[in-house]
Amino acid sequence: MKKTLFLLIGCCLLLIGCIATHTENNPAGQGPRQPVLRVGISTDARPMAFHDRGRISGLEADFARGLAEYTHRKLVFIEIPWSEQIPALLAGKTDIIMSAMTVTRARDYQISFSKPYMVTGQIALVRLRDVGKFGDGLTDLLSPVIKVGTVKATTGDLLILRNKAKGTVLHFKDADHGVQALLDRTIDAFVYDLPMNFYLGAKYADKGLVPVTVPLSREYLAWGIRKNDRQLLLAANGYLKNLHDSDKLQQMIIYWVPFYQSVYNSR
Repeated sequence: MKKTLFLLIGCCLLLIGCIATHTENNPAGQGPRQPVLRVGISTDARPMAFHDRGRISGLEADFARGLAEYTHRKLVFIEIPWSEQIPALLAGKTDIIMSAMTVTRARDYQISFSKPYMVTGQIALVRLRDVGKFGDGLTDLLSPVIKVGTVKATTGDLLILRNKAKGTVLHFKDADHGVQALLDRTIDAFVYDLPMNFYLGAKYADKGLVPVTVPLSREYLAWGIRKNDRQLLLAANGYLKNLHDSDKLQQMIIYWVPFYQSVYNSR
């Protein structure tokens, strides 16, 4: 009898818990639950996406909030390591990748891309005393006497691999480790995306690090969407068109990447 009573109490508690969770997400009297926009984001790439006082901030975060408002969806950020972004999207864990993703042919086979929102590229971060060694851009980086660092599986990593650097190439799990290797003189140059290396140059200027403002490539940043989600693709492109037509797109980029216009003409 006691065993049966405990089972009944347990079932009731479980039911109450389920109802409480459902009510929190869909309060009584407010109609159907608002559709969700699940944004895959990697928050280790200032100024594009990062944590700031408990809040996800950066250019991509601002874009995500704007897209959620444009599509009348509730925004949910899903933080994912960079290397897992596309697998998570394809597995249906996210709806869109908004994480400074470069459009490449290999990625285009797997996912669809929105219209590009930013022209960018790879640049090198170096020690100030060595900046004169890298005036010729990629040619200098491929020299057999230069030790180059990249973040593994990024566009910068592929750039150095594709061009067959003759010197030592070290792969790091994130930008912080790459910068530390540069400070420790383990490498001579750290190749990374333009916005991030500009930010890192400003952050570590007092320690003698500077970005080389000679682009190593010309690339395009866009948002990744599953190939069968044409509705979201059209919505993302519509949102971008609104930003572009109102000149807000340029304003948002310059706010987060102040030196952007000095390197690329984004129009």
